[in-house]
Amino acid sequence: MRRILMGTAQCHDLPVRYYLLAKAREDETETYGIGVEYAGERVEIPNITPFQHRIQKLAETLISGLVTPATLVDVTEDWLLT
Repeated sequence: MRRILMGTAQCHDLPVRYYLLAKAREDETETYGIGVEYAGERVEIPNITPFQHRIQKLAETLISGLVTPATLVDVTEDWLLT
């Protein structure tokens, strides 16, 4: 799985890093997920969508909302339902 840094934000003087996760499938396509790192904690959600533009939009939403690993799963579930 590839991890591509999508952006960084500051929270309490520490960086929050947002990653696009790309995983190749057997049919030579990819699925995309998201990862967030903050203060030594990392949470990753793989295989959210096969559409890169959708995961980029999610990353933009997470960065602008300063989402941390503690709330990544809840925010992503809400985003998927919209």
